[in-house]
Amino acid sequence: MPSMIIWMLGIGVSVSALVVMAAMKQYYLHMAVAALVSILVALASFREVRSAEALGSVGEQGIGIALRHMGLVWTWGALALFVTYAFDILSWREWWQFFIGFFLLAGLSLFLSATLRKDAVSGVADPMLLKVARGYSIFILVAMFITMAGLLLDGKMWRFTTVAGLRRGSQDWAANNIFFFGAMALAAISVSAIKLTTPQPKAA
Repeated sequence: MPSMIIWMLGIGVSVSALVVMAAMKQYYLHMAVAALVSILVALASFREVRSAEALGSVGEQGIGIALRHMGLVWTWGALALFVTYAFDILSWREWWQFFIGFFLLAGLSLFLSATLRKDAVSGVADPMLLKVARGYSIFILVAMFITMAGLLLDGKMWRFTTVAGLRRGSQDWAANNIFFFGAMALAAISVSAIKLTTPQPKAA
């Protein structure tokens, strides 16, 4: 419970900081906040997984932790998009489509996490669920690399330097920061989840 309260406060503070930076048109500070959140969430995931492994809790427990942090990243992105664009801090017509996608992926990640951790507590192993978690993690890893590459190749990460990127209805520069650095965190966490779901060779 204390850790969940800390996460809720952290998400609230970081989203507030992003909104303030967006309202003040502090482009680079907005990017820095998004990058910092990405790094901290990924590091927190790695640390918690290592702590679980040190206590002998591997398998479903560790995978559940990784997926829970994926869910937190999706939740953070959804809230940041909603507050920034629904309240007209910035104007971008397509924001709601990504908000819905992030919301659904957050729910899926947290559902898988809760199910895996429940199995871990009860001592029940579900091979099919582990395959689903592995497939989901691989999909996320590939999708996030494509997302980051696309944002860089299309010049989305510096749209704030153009007149077109600052017009009403086209102010997606804040969303692009959320997309890129959120994708970075998700890619890192998904690598950890894939390693945890990789079948270990049987001892001779």
